[in-house]
Amino acid sequence: MLNATYRGAMKRKNLIVVGIAVVLLLTGCSAGSSSNSSSSSQDSGVAGSAQAPAGVANGGNSGAAGAGSTAAGALLPDTQVVTTGSIALTADDPAAVADQAVALVETAGGHVDNRTQQSASDRTSARADLVLRVPSANVSQAIDSLKKLATVESVSISATDVTTQVQDVDARITALQTSVNRLLDLMSKATDTADLITLETTLSSRQADLDSLVAQKASITDQVQYSSLTLGISGTRAPATVAPSDFWSGLGIGWASVVAALSGALVVLGVALPWIVILGVIALIVIVIVRFASRKSRRENASTEA
Repeated sequence: MLNATYRGAMKRKNLIVVGIAVVLLLTGCSAGSSSNSSSSSQDSGVAGSAQAPAGVANGGNSGAAGAGSTAAGALLPDTQVVTTGSIALTADDPAAVADQAVALVETAGGHVDNRTQQSASDRTSARADLVLRVPSANVSQAIDSLKKLATVESVSISATDVTTQVQDVDARITALQTSVNRLLDLMSKATDTADLITLETTLSSRQADLDSLVAQKASITDQVQYSSLTLGISGTRAPATVAPSDFWSGLGIGWASVVAALSGALVVLGVALPWIVILGVIALIVIVIVRFASRKSRRENASTEA
């Protein structure tokens, strides 16, 4: 009976030990897998972290590259240049040369802003003056072609960089446009009459400034796109001298010569008058001194004889 009881107790003890061992074994396996998974997670996290800085570095490099290219673009904007010039020519027939110049400029894509002509007269030679607008890309070629039309007296070309001015106008236009839009938004929400009047007054002022800047930008753009060339063409023929044909024309020429002679005499008199006055004063002083010396000498001679 005791042996049976002892054997039963040993079996229960062995079962308990085996159960504890199984529990410990399962706990160890679970801890190992958790540790492995945790380690894997940490490794993945570390790897991800390692890749993240690389990505950040790549992004930073690309951002830096983008910033660099933006900075380069800011340092090297599109240059805005206004080119102007003047050309003086001499020709036998200025009007014909002017017609050729107009045709040449229109062929180059330009146009004529102004044109004046005068025919030859008794006192003046024929002349033609033009203000030509030529596309800036073709201005050099146009100048070379114009120089071939007649005898060149003078040529002058100047270029003015207006890039900074254009950028300033663009910035002011953007700021004013933003301000106008904001004022319009405020007006749409305003309910008080006094506020509406104030907003309308401010809006009118800002809109006027904006319109002025837009017109200024358009003018600068036109000057940049089209160069201005002033062309002056003088005639080479001297004005003909017309002989008097009757009494009255001869009288007119004679009277003109008398007037010219009198004018010349008056000019000579005007030049000589200051010298005449100075010389007269000097002569007067000399005469006074001579007379005074003569009187003194006479008195001395008279006293000696007495």
